[in-house]
Amino acid sequence: MRLIDKVREVVTVPVSPKYLRISTILIAIYKVLIAHVLLFIMLLGLAHAEEMSAILGADIADQKEREEYVYIPTNAKGETMNQLRFKSAASLASVTLYMLYVGTTLATIYVLSCLGLLIGTLRNRHEFFIPWMVVDFFGTLISASVMIAVGYNKVAYYGIGQWQYWGFCAVMTAFNIVIWMVVRMFYKNLVHMTKLREVAVVAIPCPSPGSKQIPYHFRKENMHLSDGGLKHILFDSNEANYLV
Repeated sequence: MRLIDKVREVVTVPVSPKYLRISTILIAIYKVLIAHVLLFIMLLGLAHAEEMSAILGADIADQKEREEYVYIPTNAKGETMNQLRFKSAASLASVTLYMLYVGTTLATIYVLSCLGLLIGTLRNRHEFFIPWMVVDFFGTLISASVMIAVGYNKVAYYGIGQWQYWGFCAVMTAFNIVIWMVVRMFYKNLVHMTKLREVAVVAIPCPSPGSKQIPYHFRKENMHLSDGGLKHILFDSNEANYLV
């Protein structure tokens, strides 16, 4: 029992209130790195696809120029074998480019959401968490759907066994869910703290010597939740914006 309690205590340390913010910061850094790697891969693939499309266009132009001087047999539609091949290759290149453009756009959105998560964690701004939580939620659903679809294809079992594949998919999905739940827990804590935090500005009379008018010294009063309950802190400020 002591061993089980010790293991449970070690496992729950990252989600304890004391270390929850640190865990969320580490998760945000990890997600930012993964998102940038994904964006780099998509940009690299897009660059290669555009180069492939340019080379294909040049080959098609050369083929048309060659057909003006050399007779090449055609089919009933007046198309040569090379024209059919180039047509199929151009269609495949176009589809590949569209998919890579969509993937690059999604990767960019994911990078921005991860950066928002990191900034929101560092600055304790819960509204920055929402884009990442939405994007990562749907991303986890899509990745799980792709894993299931690939799992029903026997091609996935050529390199590894069936149980190894499904075990890997289960571990990755569970890992993403745990990360999302940890971030959601910290998000709920921030929302709760924001509701308990109030900002009030009061004008405190502070007459100066020899003055007939009573000047006001403005102070900004913050209420925050601490171990002993709500505490009041006064910050000196002479800005007129604090007047209410």
